Amino acid sequence: MPYKILIILTRPFDPNAGGVQRSTFKMSSYFKRHGHQTHVYSYQEKGHAVQDVAELHTASLPGRHKTQANNSKLQQLIINIKPDVVINQMPYEIEIGKALASIHKKQKFLLLSCLRNTLFVVKLNVESYLKVVVPKALQPFLNNQVGRKFILNKHVSKHAKDLKYILDTYDYFVMFGPPNMEELKYFVGDYKINKTHLIPNSILSVEPSIPKKEKRILWLSRVTYNQKRADLILPFWKKIMNDLPDWQLDIVGDGDAFDDVQHQIETEQIPRVTMYGKQTPYKYYSRAPIYIMTSAFEGFPNTLIEAQSYGCIPVLYDSYPVCSWVVKNGENGILIPPFNIDKMADEIAKLAKDQKKQKKMMQSSLERARDFHLDNVGKLWIDFFDRELLN
Repeated sequence: MPYKILIILTRPFDPNAGGVQRSTFKMSSYFKRHGHQTHVYSYQEKGHAVQDVAELHTASLPGRHKTQANNSKLQQLIINIKPDVVINQMPYEIEIGKALASIHKKQKFLLLSCLRNTLFVVKLNVESYLKVVVPKALQPFLNNQVGRKFILNKHVSKHAKDLKYILDTYDYFVMFGPPNMEELKYFVGDYKINKTHLIPNSILSVEPSIPKKEKRILWLSRVTYNQKRADLILPFWKKIMNDLPDWQLDIVGDGDAFDDVQHQIETEQIPRVTMYGKQTPYKYYSRAPIYIMTSAFEGFPNTLIEAQSYGCIPVLYDSYPVCSWVVKNGENGILIPPFNIDKMADEIAKLAKDQKKQKKMMQSSLERARDFHLDNVGKLWIDFFDRELLN
């Protein structure tokens, strides 16, 4: 049966502006194609993309979800459209949760919170987190082993409380896969574990065969130091550039470290590196046989499965839980101990010289990407709705 689905965002609905927006767009496009009706409520009034996959509703006052009138508008929307399913893509925002819980007591619908990130953002990045939450004057006293452990313990206590609130408030907490379950248990043990459900991110298409490849290595992401570790790109290239004289390194993306990386390339005269800025990524995936990731942490990065969908072989630091779930080391990608630049350089140099291994791994990458095709993932959503709403 056709369903009426409402998805909630705190950001503008623009699929090119971030992973949450992109996943919302892909879900909505699948639902529309299969006869379901999707509404999106954004707490931003402006900045939305032109799209035809969902009916867009927006908050009208500043302050986003902190403004009661914007939450009341969401509640009135639910009363008006009578959705079968409500999906909150921002489950940590308590004000939204309270507004939804209040209307949920009066009106019947399946209430879902949806997480598309790792729960270990802080655990994997305590030092950077410390610099954000601790006053600058106190940082020298806490930026040590004991201080970082104290900060992490405080975070774990608060995060456990937040996660229990989510599990208490929503019918289900939807996460992308087994790595999330391991993370959740780290914080809350088996608390209401029956209220979790797993559905991965998706990709719109997978190439039917391996595209024609060139001798290129691709790094594609936001060019930042904190999460994406852009500082690790050039050190690995400098170790192998003389060993691979006919290969190129493509850096695609923009961010606050872009000028720094560009300046280093120019001042050190590092050869065969091109920085393209923010671009539509598909032609870069298509021509590169090797895709590298240097991230310190990720949730479920769309770029990883997008790269595989074009037959790129991902070579990445095994620095967050989803890595070893998506990538089977030596088959559809290569996992490198974090952040071993020498090992990264060595593995890529060997792979670049072994065309037979490249071809085999590129084919395996395509096959793994098909697991996340929107047709497969979209069906998981509808099967889930059917199970909960029809039984």
